Amino acid sequence: MLSISEFFKRVGGIQAREIAFRVAVQGAIKELLNIEIPIEAISFKSGTVSLKNISSSARSVLFTKKTNVIDRANELQSIHIVTDIR
Repeated sequence: MLSISEFFKRVGGIQAREIAFRVAVQGAIKELLNIEIPIEAISFKSGTVSLKNISSSARSVLFTKKTNVIDRANELQSIHIVTDIR
């Protein structure tokens, strides 16, 4: 059984990796498209990055360069493999 301090270390480590992943995706989008997306708008599930509450013009620019952004996001981080952006 885990002590409470070990439990919080584990949870903190998982949370830090998730934030690092979101920052990497945000950095890839900023680097390639010069669009600033808050990390709160980025979520990940089963290889798919979902972007919420972004403008339709930013979304259309993103989807024209989607493969480049996916490749760059995978280069910047090794936490999750990104296969799609929605």
